[in-house]
Amino acid sequence: MAPLPCGFARAPAPSGPRREKRARTLQTLVKTLVSVVDRRDPFAANHSTRVARVARAVAREMGLTETEMDTAESAANLLNLGKIMIPPEVLAKTGDLTEEERTLLRNSVQVSADIIQDIEFDGPVVDTLRQAQERFDGSGQPRGLKGEEILITARIIGVANTLVGMISDRAFRQGMAMDAAIEILFKEAGRAYDRKVVAALVNYLDNRDGRTQLADLAAQ
Repeated sequence: MAPLPCGFARAPAPSGPRREKRARTLQTLVKTLVSVVDRRDPFAANHSTRVARVARAVAREMGLTETEMDTAESAANLLNLGKIMIPPEVLAKTGDLTEEERTLLRNSVQVSADIIQDIEFDGPVVDTLRQAQERFDGSGQPRGLKGEEILITARIIGVANTLVGMISDRAFRQGMAMDAAIEILFKEAGRAYDRKVVAALVNYLDNRDGRTQLADLAAQ
């Protein structure tokens, strides 16, 4: 950590009641931002909150710290925040998207990170969002990070977001069965996704009653 200029004192980190109040404020802010996105994107309403549920469950299954679990959950909740910059007619479009529209949607995650970059979270929420589209083999965006260069919270979100996307109904298609989605994740493990994250997800689903707990994920 770089030293502060002479005459400046570093403010102490909030603790006790102050820390709890700050955490509640951040949670309220996140929920408010998520609700704004849900109102603008009717065909993906509550998508990010479902991704957050899966992400936290997988992070817990992997034995991550409370801060890491909170980071994965918060970043997942804010995943689609950048869609507030996309025209409503694009979000509501049921036909084929143009390449420009696809680019807007693809880049919206990075816009999400830009929007919240000055908010102070306890964990690397902004960096998690910036790395959420990286791929385990280095073929992702925006920096081409690979393997454990990618934050574990971002690797978890990559898997959780793909799972929820595959099993959820959309205006233009029906969601696939959970087992079919898991099979695809396994096929892409080691390439798009971290094999350890996929294994943790499956263990949670099959051995921790995860299927029951997440039975409503595909609901509109």
